[in-house]
Amino acid sequence: MSAFTVTLGAVFQADWSQEPVRVIAFDADVVMYDTWWSHRNSWGMSKLLGNYSYYRLHREYFEAHARFLKLEPLSEKDVLVHRPDLPFAFAARQSLSWYDKWPENIQTENEHSLQVPAIYLVPFGPRDSSKPAVLIQAANGQSFSETELLLAARSIQEPHIRETCLTEGVGIYRSGIQKRLPSYYVWGSKSRLGA
Repeated sequence: MSAFTVTLGAVFQADWSQEPVRVIAFDADVVMYDTWWSHRNSWGMSKLLGNYSYYRLHREYFEAHARFLKLEPLSEKDVLVHRPDLPFAFAARQSLSWYDKWPENIQTENEHSLQVPAIYLVPFGPRDSSKPAVLIQAANGQSFSETELLLAARSIQEPHIRETCLTEGVGIYRSGIQKRLPSYYVWGSKSRLGA
């Protein structure tokens, strides 16, 4: 539907929404967006206060079902809070499981780092519900290695593990913002969106 490619701040009229939507972040596979709240005459996340989970769709679907309206660039403050530069998926590994004992050393040769000093991690419950987010600080005050973040995720996920396996593998995925910091949810080696 859209001849305009997805870009930060692009505003679209989408088939699935009566109100316009605005791109907050995107990668090759996924688009995360905000929606216009006509009753407030503003974007839903405009105040950047509180906790927000991003609306997200596969990029291919988004581009096929949304018509470009205009470009409304993100402010410097929006960019600093939303951090569209951060990966949507991080430390996804099929070889590990939240349900099994982990090897003593899970570090890999080509580990990536998540370039942020602190994030909120949201564990999942035994009935596929989200549990309260936990603030995690990078040991070096600047960024997380995959190993550091996976070990932190394991420690906050472990109390919620029961016999029924809800996931295969492990992974950490972008969910939104909490108290102006990026939030990620704990899940399997594929995101809840299946990407």
